[in-house]
Amino acid sequence: MPSDKDIEVVVQTSRGSKNFTFPKETKIIDVINTVVKSFGFAPGDRFQLVLASNPSESLQPERPLISYHITDGTILVLTAIGSGV
Repeated sequence: MPSDKDIEVVVQTSRGSKNFTFPKETKIIDVINTVVKSFGFAPGDRFQLVLASNPSESLQPERPLISYHITDGTILVLTAIGSGV
């Protein structure tokens, strides 16, 4: 059972979706890294995280989840933005 300091989110990827629980202060980059490992994506690729409700706006990697007012049950989408050059 998550505490009030945690947020439960659903992350959708090209390989399916999973539920994750993160502390509210977790930075977006750390969420991306956790999801990439969990789904077995190539670590050299670059990814971005967007809100399913606002897919045109990429979440900034250095900001924490709480800064986006993300709440339990929020659906996030992980998309590849190409491999690093």
